[in-house]
Order: sequence, then C-alpha cells, then structure tokens
Amino acid sequence: MGFLEYEGEPLPFNEIRPHIDHVKRHGILQFLSSYRRAQERNDDAFKWGDEMEYSVVHFDENEIRASVSLRAEKILAVLQEKYNDADTNSHQVSHGPGEPWGSHWSPEYSRFSIESCPAKPYQGSLEHLATVEANMRFRRGQVKALLKPGEMLLSLTGFPRIGCNDFIGPTECVPRPILSPASKSIYFPDCGITRHPRFPFLTRNIRERRGSKVEINIPIFKDTNTKSPFVEVFQDLESNTAAMPDHVYMDAMGFGMSQACLQCTVQAKDLDQAKLIYDQLVPWCPIMSALSAASPFYKGYITDIDTRWNVISASVDDRTEAERSSILQSRFGHVQLYLSQQYLYLNDVDTKINDDAKNTLLEAGVEEGLANHIAHLWIRDPLNLYSGRINIEDTTEADHFENIQSTCWQTLRFKPPPPDKDIGWRVEFRPMDGQLTDFESAAYVVFVVLLIKVTLAKKIDFTIPMSHVLRDMDRAQKNNAVLTELFRFNINFRNNDENIQKKTEGHFQIMYTTRLYRKLIPLIMRICLESCSPRIDRNDDGCNEMTIDHIINGKGEFTGVISLLREYLDETGIEKEARNGIERYFELISKRASGECLTSAQWKRHFVRTHPDYKQDSVVSQLIEYDLLRTCDILEKGETQEKFLYFNSSIPSNN
Repeated sequence: MGFLEYEGEPLPFNEIRPHIDHVKRHGILQFLSSYRRAQERNDDAFKWGDEMEYSVVHFDENEIRASVSLRAEKILAVLQEKYNDADTNSHQVSHGPGEPWGSHWSPEYSRFSIESCPAKPYQGSLEHLATVEANMRFRRGQVKALLKPGEMLLSLTGFPRIGCNDFIGPTECVPRPILSPASKSIYFPDCGITRHPRFPFLTRNIRERRGSKVEINIPIFKDTNTKSPFVEVFQDLESNTAAMPDHVYMDAMGFGMSQACLQCTVQAKDLDQAKLIYDQLVPWCPIMSALSAASPFYKGYITDIDTRWNVISASVDDRTEAERSSILQSRFGHVQLYLSQQYLYLNDVDTKINDDAKNTLLEAGVEEGLANHIAHLWIRDPLNLYSGRINIEDTTEADHFENIQSTCWQTLRFKPPPPDKDIGWRVEFRPMDGQLTDFESAAYVVFVVLLIKVTLAKKIDFTIPMSHVLRDMDRAQKNNAVLTELFRFNINFRNNDENIQKKTEGHFQIMYTTRLYRKLIPLIMRICLESCSPRIDRNDDGCNEMTIDHIINGKGEFTGVISLLREYLDETGIEKEARNGIERYFELISKRASGECLTSAQWKRHFVRTHPDYKQDSVVSQLIEYDLLRTCDILEKGETQEKFLYFNSSIPSNN
C-alpha cells in the first residue's frame, strides 16, 4: 500500500531533484524525532496482523475470456466507506466468526487490486492464531457481497496473461484511447494503475530517474515445443534492445506491483526486541519465499521461476546505468544488514550506505546496527513528493522519512513508531507470495508468528552470514526450489549461548568501526566461537546446506522446526480446539516442504501443462487461463475435491 497521505500537487522527478537533499536531511531528523520519543518504550504488548491482496476478475462466457476488472476501484470505495470508519469495538459482540477483528481496506498499485487487513491487531494470546482464517474469510465475504454476476475475487499472485491483448476489462470500464504516459509501456496501459497520485507518479519517476523504461527479463520455461532460442520481436528499439533471448520481457512497474503478496506485521515489546525479531526472520525470508511460491506465469508464458520476487525487483529498479554496477540490488530486494549488535559480524556483504546520514545518526546516539540500516536506505532518492508537503515540522510529521522508507520494498521492513499514534516498534515480514485460499494464507501467517514467539520464548538463534541469505534468496526464486534447492541453515539454533556472545562481543565492537577490519570479522568470530564452546558443530562458515524438507521436518538427529513449534505449543497449554486448527496448518507446511503437497506454483504448472489446449510450447492460451482461473475460484470456494490436488503426491513436479 505504501504512504498515501498527500497535499498539493505530485511532482515529476525533475522537479523533485532540487529538493532531494532537503528531503533526505529532514527525513533523518524525522526518524531521530521518532527514535528519541520511542527509544525508551519498553512494555508494548505483542500484537500482530496480516495483509492480503486480491484481484477482481471478470469472466466473459461468450468469448471464453478472463480479464482483470477495473470495477475493483468502485468496489474498494464502497468497502472503505462502509467498513474503514466503523467502530471496531462494536464487533466484539458479533455473531459471525472472524468479525471481532473487523476489516480495513486500502488501494494497491493496480486498479484491479484491493488490499485488506484486520481493523485492529491480534493480541499475544495463542488462541488468537486460530481466528486468522475466519477473519480472512470474513473479509473476503465482504468483497464477494459487492460482486456482480461474472465477477470473482481471487487472491491471485499473478494474472497469467497480464500484458496480453485485452487483459484489462470489462470493456465498459476501460477508457479509450488506451495510453501509457507514465510507464511508456507497450504492454501495461496506465489505466491499470490506481489513480491515487502516489502510484502513477512512482511509475513515471522511477522511469525518469533510471533514464529508461524498466527492464524485466525472466527465463522462459523450455518445454518440448518451445522455440529455441525463444526470441520476442518488438516495434520499438528500446524494447528490442532490452529484451534477452530465452527470456520473457516486460517493461512496466505494473508487471511487478500487480502481483499479490501475503504479509505479516508484528509489534515488539521494545526497540531491542524488534531488532531481534527482524534479525531472526532474515534467514527465513528465502525459505518462506520458496514454500509460498505461487507465480510461474508472466505475459502469457510459463517461466522458469516460481515466485514474484525478481519480477517486482526489476519492475521498480530506478538505478541509473552507473549505479547498477555499484549498488547491489534494486530498491525492492532482500535486506542486507542485521540490526542487533551481537549479529553485526554476520554482515559480510559489501553494502553501500549514505555516510552523511550514518554520521548524523551515530552522533545523535543511534546504535551502529540501526544507523547502518537507515543509512543504507538513504542511498535511495525520494520518488514521491507533493508541493504542499515540502516544508513540514520534523517533530510531528514523518512524510520525508516515509517517502524513502515506504519506497524501499525489502523482504523485511523495520518500522519505527509513527509520531501521531500510540504504536510501538514493528517488523513487517514481506517475502511470501499470495495464496489462493484463506486456509493456505492463514497457515503461512500463523507459522511465521509462531516462529517469532518461539524465538523469543526459547532464545532461538537462526542467524547465518548475510552472504548466504542473499544467495539463498536467489535460489528460492527458481522453478520448484522448495524441492530442488539447498538452503543454508543454522542447525544449532537451540544453542544460543549468551556467554559466547559476551566473550566475542568485545572483539567485533572494537573492530567493526573500519571497513578494512569489517572483512575480518567472520574469521575472528569463528575462531572465538570455536574456542568458547565445543558444542558448536557447524561447517567452516557457520551453517549447513539443507533441503527445506530437512529444515522443516527434520532428518536423522535433527528434528526440524515444526517439532520445535509443537514443543512450544505443548509447553503453553494452548486450548485444544485452537491447537487442532494449528496442526492443520503444520500439516500443510510440512507436506509442501516434503513435496507430498504441491506449492501453488507447481499446481498451476501442472494444470496448464495437462490442459487439452496446451501445445507444449510454454504458452498459456486465453482458454487455458479462463479454465485455470475458473478452477481457482472453485477451489477457493471449496466446492470441489480438486483442492486435494495440492496433496496429491502422484502429480510429478515440473522441472
């Protein structure tokens, strides 16, 4: 969703340029104001919530064609008016499951998408975990009540033929002529972009700052009859130059930002706990990305990736040609830095930071890990600025901080308390693809929240060197990565020995101050760890390569993470009915990790490749898409036993 408040006119990037230093300087001051105000908050309740995104799909039975529906904009307006300002306390005496948490509705980048979250956060009670699915169904039902005949609501990570002719509908909602002044795309017209000024101006300003259209090249899946080499030919020189052989080429922010995701945000007790939660979730980003994979199709083709991540990353890549050789990732990428002092030695990636911002933060007393994190975000320029919000009060406003913070879309987002609300330090978990059913979505959210709770309760340590996490994130995007790729994992996660940290802390605190010594930290830490405790049994880089099945379900003496979560639930004495519901979620996660249950991406591949209209040429035809989306809708409603395809181990993986 991003930061939506504005005043005045949105500025194109050439008019933002004179204000870049002003925005960056005052953005740091606004962060410092929030930091000072909230630094001593130390008793906030553990709260959390989910964010889901949906697409409204229109089915034309005469033409046997599906299209994303621009009528979602009108549906969203009704939802916001009806529910966003409702007194959520009134739901406490509700008659339906899921209602106690209410609903809140927001626009997303694409005009055919809608975002929802609970109106108020869940609390720390484990029993609340068992209410997530009901609330998701409750929210979905609110949209369904507003649909017309021929419309369906799908939590669909990617529309298979986005960018193909007439993928936007229905006809009466599509403006004529179809133009693309913001994106200059030959595939994704600007009428598909939500009309809130944030979104078209983000699109335009990313392109203008970059100096060209965005370039998205995703490897094609090579089937029996796929052209080899697979080459697309375009009418404009820019696209022909940018497109790569054996890749599907896309040229607009909409290809990425229209992909639905599933996110989870938690509020920590205090700043230190928030940093700890953030750090412990870092290694889980690639694992959960692969486990939740749901997006194998782009622009009407089967590709050789299973998740949305690399597509979105390229779709918002505003780096200039020179910056692409010096800045490691797009502003949509994996985090590159741990935050807590005891894990700074694991920051073994050469991460670019804004030195002026870092110095300002350090001089103001911000600890080094957090200062590095903010200074890394501050290598980016602001992309949204409004004429009426340039000169604002740093102690009561946070626009300039959020201007950059909310346009750095990383796997995790560290969120300081806002100046105008009684909200604490939060962490947002962002790498998961959206799931087709509320059962699946609830399973993933509950799993992540339990990971956090067990980490805090048992002092678990999942951290590994950042270089391994980044490499794992690359692997997680591949076709069927959940079964075919190995991921680094700390098998000694239970051995979080505070004495080791204390003995080694002095070494890296002193030496971390210079760039030269920073490169020696991993070696020094390894020597210290080996000398402090013979219990550590890792490879020479501190972690083991494992399958996700091994990580989740265990193998040999390693019992797996799900057994840890069950052990935690046993110790808490959770109510039986809630426990039974959570066990259903564990079953889904466990079987997807082992391959007994297909990921959504693999199920979609199987559906397309076994469809009678498929020609083994990597093409998702209009008819195939229509039948696939119809089946997705039936599956979401639970009207058919076809949902057991997810659990059918006889279906071969499509590698």
